[in-house]
Amino acid sequence: MDTVTHGIAGSVLGRSFSDGVGARTALLVAGIAAMLPDLDFLYIRTRLDYLSEHRGWTHSFLVMPALALAVALVAKLFARGARIAALWLYATAGITSHIVFDWITSFGTMFWTPLSRARHSLDWVFILDPWFTGIGLVTLALVLAFRARGSGIAAAGSLVLFAYIGFCAWQHARALEIWRRMDAPPPGANVAALPQFLSPFRWLGLTERADEVHAAFFDIGPFATGEPDPKPPRRWTEVLSSLRDFYPPPERATIRRFERPPDSRALEAARALPDIEVYMAFARFPLETVQPARDGGTEIVVQDLRFLPWFTGPWERGGEGGIRRQPFVYRVRLDAALHPVERGFVRGGRQ
Repeated sequence: MDTVTHGIAGSVLGRSFSDGVGARTALLVAGIAAMLPDLDFLYIRTRLDYLSEHRGWTHSFLVMPALALAVALVAKLFARGARIAALWLYATAGITSHIVFDWITSFGTMFWTPLSRARHSLDWVFILDPWFTGIGLVTLALVLAFRARGSGIAAAGSLVLFAYIGFCAWQHARALEIWRRMDAPPPGANVAALPQFLSPFRWLGLTERADEVHAAFFDIGPFATGEPDPKPPRRWTEVLSSLRDFYPPPERATIRRFERPPDSRALEAARALPDIEVYMAFARFPLETVQPARDGGTEIVVQDLRFLPWFTGPWERGGEGGIRRQPFVYRVRLDAALHPVERGFVRGGRQ
């Protein structure tokens, strides 16, 4: 979730815990605390650091009690009449909501840091969800407009928010079952159905096999249409209007198969680089592309298909033209002796 949405949702949850003289304090402390975990950008200096450190220490259930206490102690300087225990409760509600609402997305949250660096994700809700944000925003507006009934309004809004999350969880279970029927993955395969932008009915199915990665965009909603031959958007103003075209019903969805490259000395050398090790530890569905370079060396591109846009193919794998922005695509160029001469994230643009 984006930081602003976290703050809104945290404020609503905190306000539901308090009424009367402490209501404003609850709303502010919980809202600020709910945004606090994203301050991890203060010690993240590079994009690789972002992949390895974001949603780590500040997003840990184990660190949360101490972080909430720090918020409560600072808040006590401004709310001298409030009890530390109450301030700690509001801060705990805010920080916990942040961790949980990140967990329901597909990015991955290391919420057992420092005991474990494993990332956990439920894949229920897209990382930017206007429905989720809208529920929180409307509730917060009503709380501020009808302050005398703010606690009840906040509690009702929180229930609606969690009901929406439950609905998304149900759709995810449906989408995952449908994807398994569509692709028939082998036992033990890495399989996921990932939420997509603007709709709890749109999904990206992914299967990692020994020699291929399979992917398909599909819509399990009652109004799914899709186009047999959708045209990629040429301008950013066309992106949203292309959504319906690229998400057909499951029975008409096209499963795209991307071959994984055979092992080679160049690929082995690239995988041994610390940068690639960081990337591969983060990626859930990595796809590598190996191409010879003009100087006799090799170019290797690695990307995580979790972030594959609906309107194009993988980087260097035959995108259909038009806009070609993709996050977290990393390129390494090796010379003929397999030494890295260039490496870094690929910038978005047009093909």
